[in-house]
Amino acid sequence: MTTLCGYSTEVRLRCAADYKGVFDGALFKVHQPHFLFLAKHSELPNSRLGLVVAKKKVRRAHERNRVKRLARESFRLHQHQLGLLDIVVMPKMGIEAVPNAELYQQLQFAWQKLQRLAKKHSKIAPSPEK
Repeated sequence: MTTLCGYSTEVRLRCAADYKGVFDGALFKVHQPHFLFLAKHSELPNSRLGLVVAKKKVRRAHERNRVKRLARESFRLHQHQLGLLDIVVMPKMGIEAVPNAELYQQLQFAWQKLQRLAKKHSKIAPSPEK
């Protein structure tokens, strides 16, 4: 496995096609008061994270950077628990007023919920027949 505690290029969604794949084929949606997570199973040997922080949702650049920094750090610490998923994290309106500790807690809950959904889906998913 690649570095568990790093945030290298292997664990990022990097091009438009990667993001489009998640948006079009999202199997899992996780809602939190200030975040929306979309995810699908990854064909690669590790989970990948993509962040979409629009100016329309988060006006000030330093707030957009803060949200991205928190999401990346939280993902870095939880990526080994998630299985093989491509994940896009999007903040919701009003996130600027929320303190870091609360955002971090919401991210933790979202990772746990995503992990449960992925495990449940892998148990339900029919095995390929020959």
